[in-house]
Amino acid sequence: MGEYTRIDDLSVIRGMGVGLGRIKDAFDGLDRLRGQYEDDFGDSGLAGQFGEFAGNWERHREELADEVARLAAIARAAAKTYDGVDGELARALRAARAPKNR
Repeated sequence: MGEYTRIDDLSVIRGMGVGLGRIKDAFDGLDRLRGQYEDDFGDSGLAGQFGEFAGNWERHREELADEVARLAAIARAAAKTYDGVDGELARALRAARAPKNR
């Protein structure tokens, strides 16, 4: 037998789109770290290291957020496409089973 998408698979795909969208929103909502905590360290070397970390974090967080947004869009598009295909197949089956008017 060939593989097929079950209805419960489709709800998982749809849920992935929603969940990934929420993760992306959470990343977007994180405050920038750079320049906010350096004074709290009391050591310029440690503050400098934290500043470097914060800069890397900001860049990588943005990249990760972009990737998560792309995955969310893919999951939403896949669910929409499967819904459309399912609807078309159902219409074709109903038409094939309908009595022919002669």
